[in-house]
Amino acid sequence: MKRIALFLALGFILIKAQNLEYLDPVKLQTRTTPQIQQEAALETIGKFTNNKDFVTVEVIPTLFKGSKDAFTLKTTQDQLHIRASSGLAAVWGFHHFLKKYTNSHVGWQVTNINIPTPLPEVEDLVISNDRFRYYQNVCTASYSFVWWNIDQWMEHLRWMALNGINLALAPVAQEATWAKIYRQLGMTEDEINQHFTGPAFLSWLRMGNFHGWGGPLLKSWHDNQKYIQDSVIDYMYKLGMIPVFPAFNGHVPRAFARIYPNVTFYTVEPWSKFNSDYCCGLFVNPTDPLFKRLGKMFLAETTALLPSHIYHSDPFNEIRVQPWSTSLVENTAKAIFSTMLEFDANAVWLLQNWMFVYDSIAWSLKRVKTFLTTVPNGRLLVLDLQSEQWPQYDLYQMYYNQPFIWCMLHNFGGTLGMFGNTQTINNDVYEVRSRMNSTMIGIGLTPEGINQNYVVYDLMLESAWRKQPVPDMEEWVAKYAERRYGCNATFTAWKYLLRSVYSFNGLNRMRGKYVVTRRPSFKIHPWAWYKSKDLFKAFEEFVYVTDNNCLNSAGYVHDLVDLTRQALQYRAEQIYTNLVLDRLSNTWVFNATINQFLDAMFDMERILTANEHFTAGGWLDGAKRLANNDDETYLYQLNSRNQITLWGPNGEISDYACKQWAELFHYYYIPRWSMFLNAALVAKTRNEIFDEKRTQNIIKATVEKQFQFVNIDSLPNYGDAKTLAVSLFQKWSNIPGLDDLPFNIITSDSPKRTTLSDVSDDDDREIIDTPTVTLLHSTTPLV
Repeated sequence: MKRIALFLALGFILIKAQNLEYLDPVKLQTRTTPQIQQEAALETIGKFTNNKDFVTVEVIPTLFKGSKDAFTLKTTQDQLHIRASSGLAAVWGFHHFLKKYTNSHVGWQVTNINIPTPLPEVEDLVISNDRFRYYQNVCTASYSFVWWNIDQWMEHLRWMALNGINLALAPVAQEATWAKIYRQLGMTEDEINQHFTGPAFLSWLRMGNFHGWGGPLLKSWHDNQKYIQDSVIDYMYKLGMIPVFPAFNGHVPRAFARIYPNVTFYTVEPWSKFNSDYCCGLFVNPTDPLFKRLGKMFLAETTALLPSHIYHSDPFNEIRVQPWSTSLVENTAKAIFSTMLEFDANAVWLLQNWMFVYDSIAWSLKRVKTFLTTVPNGRLLVLDLQSEQWPQYDLYQMYYNQPFIWCMLHNFGGTLGMFGNTQTINNDVYEVRSRMNSTMIGIGLTPEGINQNYVVYDLMLESAWRKQPVPDMEEWVAKYAERRYGCNATFTAWKYLLRSVYSFNGLNRMRGKYVVTRRPSFKIHPWAWYKSKDLFKAFEEFVYVTDNNCLNSAGYVHDLVDLTRQALQYRAEQIYTNLVLDRLSNTWVFNATINQFLDAMFDMERILTANEHFTAGGWLDGAKRLANNDDETYLYQLNSRNQITLWGPNGEISDYACKQWAELFHYYYIPRWSMFLNAALVAKTRNEIFDEKRTQNIIKATVEKQFQFVNIDSLPNYGDAKTLAVSLFQKWSNIPGLDDLPFNIITSDSPKRTTLSDVSDDDDREIIDTPTVTLLHSTTPLV
């Protein structure tokens, strides 16, 4: 028995023995000198204090501990002294000081900094738990960053630095690079214009999902993106942050069939109902020399300033290429990595695991293993993209000894709705990291869209330095709220939020498409994972806060509006379930329920107008600012409006990126629900059969497609957030005749859960048990 135990122990050691030579932050984060990083850190810290002289920074690369960032904090004579392994770690240390010792908060939309005088006594050492803190999904650029100017980018980079993020996708002007290459290879301007999508859809052009929709791209767009690219990458290098550059993934324009008649091109299957005008691009035979030629041309252009050594490529994200086979994926993996390696001897390939999650039928265990192990050990870094809900590391045996990053995806499409799985975030990260056979070397945030539910991201980021789970989550959220608001009056409210909206733990598809933001239908099945009494208790405790420190806090006002919105969203879904039943009752009852449902939606519009972060101004105005003439204004407005509504020329992915913004309720959600319900009421009054499908088509033509061009005026000011929230709580807190939404949570019976991460919009489920995994079959693509 002792021999068997020893053998097993040695087996664990062998599994653990990875080649991490090329994934060493000591090398990757020290491309610039300590002096440059020190200056960049001080400049960044100076943005968060009126007296930056009270902070001293010393960057000493020898402070890296086992290839992990570290920093020390010490206050003497009313000065904060930071010594850190990198400039990035120094800024991270400053943020640690703000949070832990001054009860300050810097979030995506809310900042509350109060540095006391004199400074508190501090002597602290923090060593990162992992080599990497990663950030971004390949879709974030389209769902959140697309209309940003350089000032917004720099503000966000500073937030990244404050949170110790040392590995992130670079905002490379990929299309400007490809346009240059395409011209060199003989594509015409018309062919280039027909290939490029508009700005809001570039993520899916890059992954080969479709082409052309919302385009073309304009020279002014390319010029602006190149300026942002150079500025952002320069900042990242100066601070010691590692930019991840894109690499060629095999997808090319249709025009390549004309230019290269003797090259074999494979066909990409249609994606997400896009028709032949936009779907079905070409994929280069990975064994053809053209593959490497294109790959090297692209890398040479995108890394002209300085190679980062880490490159991302996702060749089969939500798509199949025909003829599909194991040899195809193996040859593709060889071609992608060998291209990187021939260009950069220190190259590492960063890969999202989503193609395995999305289509487990196409990706058998054997095929996944072949794909992953084709790349030498330690030269492929896998993002386990949604570890908090569908972790893959067990299913794929720690990625067959390739290193991976435990990521929290959380949000799809940048939708709004209070939601989170705090229990998993607070436990699984630490458990997986501590395993003897773990190949985890980092944590990551991979949301498709930001600016929502900041509390779960704050919790996840702390797992980068905490040595064990938060012991008391109620105490933690109370401190979070105190930092964010500058008061401790919301402790009870947050206790109820923790046990309600932030208590999700299941396999259900969570995409933020609630009834009010869905295309009208009587076939929707709303559900919840918490009790309404807990949500409304949180609402009550929050709305009746009297502490002036809270009332004057931007964070409190933001969250008050968000919580009011959430409560009304829940009420609307309860009323909707009555609507479905009452359409079978008499006309008077049906009409009364319709009015109640629309009243809840109108009240949602009213409260959303009370805070700028819940209006469409930032998104729509950002698109307008980029335009230099009427033609550009038209193009950018079409992109900005279409993405958050129809998502495609004919509503191919309708409401996927829906936003609970005031203007969307006024001009989109309320008009289409009003039209739908009025048509149903008229049919009932006339004793006629209601034609739901025909009504939806009329709504698409008269509301959804017209929204792309309608003039959006400023909405009325309905009053301050506090007054509105109080009145809406009193109005909606106790409504007779409303049952709680059904608990309809899909749970897993297997520790090796996860395959397809989707179920249909109508919650149709087909669960198939196999010896290794539970399969959840999808009828709706995930973007």
